Amino acid sequence: MAQWPRSVRGSILLVALGICAVGGFALFEVALSGLFVWISLTAALICVALYVRHSRLLAARDLAVADAPSFADVLRERKARDAVGLGEAPPDEVG
Repeated sequence: MAQWPRSVRGSILLVALGICAVGGFALFEVALSGLFVWISLTAALICVALYVRHSRLLAARDLAVADAPSFADVLRERKARDAVGLGEAPPDEVG
């Protein structure tokens, strides 16, 4: 997945390329007219909306994974429970 450039020069170049791409797309749309313009504009907006949604979902998933306990944490808790005897069912509830 593409990342935002780390240098100022790269950021300026990316913004300039974006402006050129949007300008080219606008010129292309003005040169054409009618239904095709609206269909292609709608498709472009849907693609942008899906990309933004996907980026937000990935960020949320990464945050959830970062906060999740590791396998070592779970194993440590299970060993502690087994050592205390909390991991076993009481004798009167065993069927």
